[in-house]
Amino acid sequence: MIELRLRDLRKKNGLTQDEVAAHLKIARVTYSRYESGDNEMTYESLALLADLFSVGIDCLLGRSGRDVFSKAEISMVDKYRALDDRGRQSVLAVIEHEYSCVNARERGKKAM
Repeated sequence: MIELRLRDLRKKNGLTQDEVAAHLKIARVTYSRYESGDNEMTYESLALLADLFSVGIDCLLGRSGRDVFSKAEISMVDKYRALDDRGRQSVLAVIEHEYSCVNARERGKKAM
């Protein structure tokens, strides 16, 4: 389970195995074995990966119901939280509009 989460998080964050291995200060082949499930990682590596991907260790272990978010998605949430009520309402209005457009297109495709 953890190996799938590692691969998904790495790709969502646009990182290579070499880049993640460098962050952990380990060989790429060692990190590759984490992703394949052939090696178990140290607690230190687990903590460093959680920090790198901005997730909790529970998320890496598959014990969290929370989706895996990219750094861009986390950045958007942080920016949203910094807005005042008017700004939040504006953002939500745009999201609702775009979401309704996507749903309308999907309903149109199903009707064909």
